[in-house]
Amino acid sequence: MSLPKAPSAFSSWKTHEKIALRAALIYAIISTIPFTPEFYQQDFDAGFNVNSYKFRWLDALSQNKPWFFESQEGKNYTGWFVTVAICLLAGWAWDRLDRKRVDFEKLYYWFYTAARYGIALRMSWFAWAKVFPVQMPFPTISQLNTNLGDFTPGKLYWLTTGVSPFFEVFAGFFELVATLFILFRRTTTLGALMMVAILVPIWFVNIGYDAGVELASLHILTLSLMLLARDGKRFYEILIEHKAVALTYVPKITFTQNWKNSTLLALKYAFIFMFIIHRGYSYGTLYASGKTFKLPLDDGLAGFSGFYHVADFKLNSNTIPDAIGDTTRWQNVVFEKFNSISIKIDKPFKLNTKNSIRTTEYYGNIGRYYYGYSADTIHKLLVLRNRADTSSKLLLRYERVDPNKILLSGTNEAKDSIYVVLNKINKKYPLEEKRK
Repeated sequence: MSLPKAPSAFSSWKTHEKIALRAALIYAIISTIPFTPEFYQQDFDAGFNVNSYKFRWLDALSQNKPWFFESQEGKNYTGWFVTVAICLLAGWAWDRLDRKRVDFEKLYYWFYTAARYGIALRMSWFAWAKVFPVQMPFPTISQLNTNLGDFTPGKLYWLTTGVSPFFEVFAGFFELVATLFILFRRTTTLGALMMVAILVPIWFVNIGYDAGVELASLHILTLSLMLLARDGKRFYEILIEHKAVALTYVPKITFTQNWKNSTLLALKYAFIFMFIIHRGYSYGTLYASGKTFKLPLDDGLAGFSGFYHVADFKLNSNTIPDAIGDTTRWQNVVFEKFNSISIKIDKPFKLNTKNSIRTTEYYGNIGRYYYGYSADTIHKLLVLRNRADTSSKLLLRYERVDPNKILLSGTNEAKDSIYVVLNKINKKYPLEEKRK
């Protein structure tokens, strides 16, 4: 195996640089490749409404989270610092055991490769999910009818980004270009610089809004900075001292056996096909069908979507008047275009901000109860299951009196009989009107 000589940022590798290089290589590998058995034993659909999402495994692999991501809802800075310290300790031990090594350019090449593909693995997910805006979709009818104060800052940030597809697509395109640059050695430095420009504001946005990927963005930012660290002095000379300086170029590694060279090339293009081309095609297809993996893929009852006022509500044959503070009466109901129904009830809610359910409708907001439903259109029956607690269900018979009126009757979660009259209100939403 040989590596052509290239201009080095250092005249020789100092001891602390050798330790740092080894630590960086260890960090790049253990934070990218899933080593824990729990990863392979997980339910890849956990936390998703979209259980039929065909390419979910690609996302699961791209979002493999080292142990320090898991606790404290993705903000385990203590775990991150401990991991960095362990990598430095391991780098020091490796240096003690491998003192005879002379050629550190080969070792740097493997770090360079691991860091680049670690970044591309994760950022290709974020990039395509914005280029085809399915990561932060436009607010649903239920969300448009949820009080502003009932959202957490993180959920509100995602929704406000979703109302501006132009901005989301622009951000995704910028991320995609940076990801592509990272994958090729001649443009890696430019790609890493773009990544830093992208990830610094993303990190601070997640800190400020508690948007859920705070440590993930710091992790990718760390890998990007590692790629630039070797040329740190040269950047200073270029930007501050205005000198003409050549940045370090990392040449392609070459094996003496041709089959190894061919294998490396095949692996590279297999990666590009699966995580760039196939992923882009999959997200594009999803977006073209009017879907998003953040919300259920199953269609709702045709012609039912909209906002409905509860004109009459009976519980065990007793009419419940519309009164503020009543914890049993439904106030309004939303039928989404997909198979979700949300119900506004004036009773206490438990806010759920678990990172594992960020893709669901009830994450980061209160005020409404969300139900997924299956419909028997022959017998006019609905089975509603609470999105947060699928063991809780309602059995309802429905009758569509006219396009703007629906009658529901059956039993609720407590097995009480209910009778509901829904009148559709054709509301106009400025956020939606502005898009037309």
